[in-house]
Amino acid sequence: MVPVEKDNAYQLCEYLHRKVIESAHADPFKVCFLRFLGLSKDGLSSFDFAALPLYQRCAIAGLGVLDETVSSQDVSRLLGQAAKIDSTPRPWVSDMFGVMAVKWLVAQMNDARIAREFENWISGFLAQQASSDHLNLYEKDIATYVRSGESAFYASACVPLFLHYRTIRRIEDHQSRMALVSRFMDEFRAQAQGDSSTALVSLLVYVFDQVNQDVAVVPPKGWSLDDLLGFLEHIPVGLKRWTWEDAGRTRGAKPVKWPVENEYHVQNLLYVLLGPIFNDIADEVNLQPVGQKNPRIDLYLPSLHTIIEVKYRKDVKKSFQALIGEIAEDASLYRADATYKDARIVSILWDCTRATQEHAKFKEGVLKINGMNGCIVISAPSTMEK
Repeated sequence: MVPVEKDNAYQLCEYLHRKVIESAHADPFKVCFLRFLGLSKDGLSSFDFAALPLYQRCAIAGLGVLDETVSSQDVSRLLGQAAKIDSTPRPWVSDMFGVMAVKWLVAQMNDARIAREFENWISGFLAQQASSDHLNLYEKDIATYVRSGESAFYASACVPLFLHYRTIRRIEDHQSRMALVSRFMDEFRAQAQGDSSTALVSLLVYVFDQVNQDVAVVPPKGWSLDDLLGFLEHIPVGLKRWTWEDAGRTRGAKPVKWPVENEYHVQNLLYVLLGPIFNDIADEVNLQPVGQKNPRIDLYLPSLHTIIEVKYRKDVKKSFQALIGEIAEDASLYRADATYKDARIVSILWDCTRATQEHAKFKEGVLKINGMNGCIVISAPSTMEK
């Protein structure tokens, strides 16, 4: 877990939050940017959208926090304007946050012609600004995102984390994200003491809040996939104390037996074990239909972007060959959903038959399935009756 000096860092964040709200009230874009980040709910009625300059209207429309829109003609008019008038730069030349919002507006319009106009528009000033000393590290990173999108490399931790938390450019690798989180806390303290712009401080406050929520749901020590597999492999150790009584343990008590009779029981057991560790665990996650198929994930761990697929072998009628086929089909259906196409998949089989002589071959077969990242087989405790 990322160390946070709560008494200092949290108080500093609250102070900065109040500061940006106070400093933003006279600037319509800053007011809307705070609303976009979820840092404020006030001030949107304090200005007349239609009376604002064209560039500001386009930037605010890109944030999507107002019902007001701009026409494609107006957007084209803005994108047709030069970066300078008589050697004097236009307002957007050094306003990376506003230019980023215009990029989002263009994306929302989904118009190839306007997209080309946007690329031509930023070519008139963005590269030159990014290579100059006029922008700070964070503004240069935003300029990089505006120019490069998915292929961008960022020097700061704040900007890629901002894009991640806004689901604009997700960082699915858990370890990479936690490394950025650690770097960000240093950036936050350093920048918070400086004289940064209102927009940048707003970004720092937003990412700080998101990081602390993220850390709250990330397992201790930042579990990796190997940590998860190691934990699951050791479940049989705990099953030695599974309740299965032949006689009551106290006077007059009836014997208690905890049967595991189907796949849902195994799924519930795993939820009980993993829930306290992974606070973001989700079960029975419905995916996009694939033809007549309606795939559903048994368990999903967002912080590890990992799917857990549960199988149950009640008796010898369910062959290991059939189970491998089912797992292969399920994996292919999960991959068909864009959200989970690059998720890790771990298969867990509860084997009531305790056919341990087959388990190694079964695991080998499952791991040969494209996209499978782990296979665990748990034999039902020997005390359980067939």
